[in-house]
Amino acid sequence: MPHPAKRKEGNRALALSARLLTVFRFVALPGFLWMMAAAAGGRSSGAPLVVLYLAVALSDFFDGRLARAAGAAEPRWAILDVAADVTFNLASLACAAWLGLVGLWVPAGVAVLAGRFVARNLTLPAPSGDTLAEDRAGKLAGVIYYALVGIVVGELAAGVPGRRAVSLAGDLTFLYTLLVLGPSLRRPPKSSA
Repeated sequence: MPHPAKRKEGNRALALSARLLTVFRFVALPGFLWMMAAAAGGRSSGAPLVVLYLAVALSDFFDGRLARAAGAAEPRWAILDVAADVTFNLASLACAAWLGLVGLWVPAGVAVLAGRFVARNLTLPAPSGDTLAEDRAGKLAGVIYYALVGIVVGELAAGVPGRRAVSLAGDLTFLYTLLVLGPSLRRPPKSSA
């Protein structure tokens, strides 16, 4: 068993890594948007865009796991993590709408779901042991938005799956957003516990 001082040092390193991964998504966003526009205009191969997208997606996958492994999951960092995800997806899909790949309703759906999440966390206590009041459908929406950004990246980088397929994927994502919002429009939100 590791010495307590080494374990504490290791936990600090994991916590720092988790926090840097969260901050990375904010820092990477301007370059990512520029690469999207450059790839759409034929001024860049799509390879750097794909690499940066994968780095961003992996940062989201690992930051929470590292924070929990370090015992450093804190509400303010959980909020920052959600803010990083929403900001990345909202800005990327707004850029995709500006480029004519998806409808404006797609980033609007991200914004509305983000607003619902904020409202839920201002009015409801988090379930015991959690840092934020979340629901599975909303979490799945975040994953779907990341996947949609990946589809947009595939189109910009390699012309795959095609503009019509990207547009359809955007519309289906928005339809899912409406399904997630439907129950919350009829009744007050409940905790996910």
